[in-house]
Amino acid sequence: MVEILNTDYSDFVTVLGTAHFTRRSLVEATESVQETKPTDLAVELDLRRFTFLDLRCSSCVNRLACSRRCEFIGASDAVGNLDVNIWLIDMSENEISKRIGRQLPYIRFPLFSHLDPFRPPGFFDEERLWEEGRKREVMNRHKERLQVLRARAPQVWRVLIDERNALMACRLAWIASRKLAENEDVRILALTGAAHVEGITALLKAPWQIGDEMKRLNLKFTPPKLIRRVGVN
Repeated sequence: MVEILNTDYSDFVTVLGTAHFTRRSLVEATESVQETKPTDLAVELDLRRFTFLDLRCSSCVNRLACSRRCEFIGASDAVGNLDVNIWLIDMSENEISKRIGRQLPYIRFPLFSHLDPFRPPGFFDEERLWEEGRKREVMNRHKERLQVLRARAPQVWRVLIDERNALMACRLAWIASRKLAENEDVRILALTGAAHVEGITALLKAPWQIGDEMKRLNLKFTPPKLIRRVGVN
């Protein structure tokens, strides 16, 4: 288990909530990179998903002009000419599927379509609202939907929200702790889905709870995957 310092990690980590593949989130992610000038960029992906998205975008002739790129890849592109560490902090697809399977062995969800059975009427209208800048309204709707998920399938909630929040918070604390131990500058920009922001931020502000959550949820710590982007002149 990584050593967790008795410090408010939110002083070193900015968590930006996004709506995946929306133009506004792509712009917000790119602008956040430019504004915060992070030493480290952490994204809610594992290596398999990052590689898939990056290869798909790399082969697209409209990559730089596209408004439908994943905001995670867009932010990674934005730090391409900077000496910034890119970290992949999410649980792997395979691990998520296994952990849900252990909770609900009689149910098989398509990977990363876990919320489909719980989408209320008007769900697909949220993308339009997000693009219009009505982020708070979307977040309120999203919270209501997550409460439905929590009530109807608490085992799925545990894996998709609680377990991933704990692991991502632990990995962010690990990144910050390593840099602090070396007396390095620490400015971490973390991009996650909007549903994870509140939980991750709460854990970063109260780091003594991170270890407790990892134990309660029976999570084993493994370091985040580092993708090094070296500054190019």
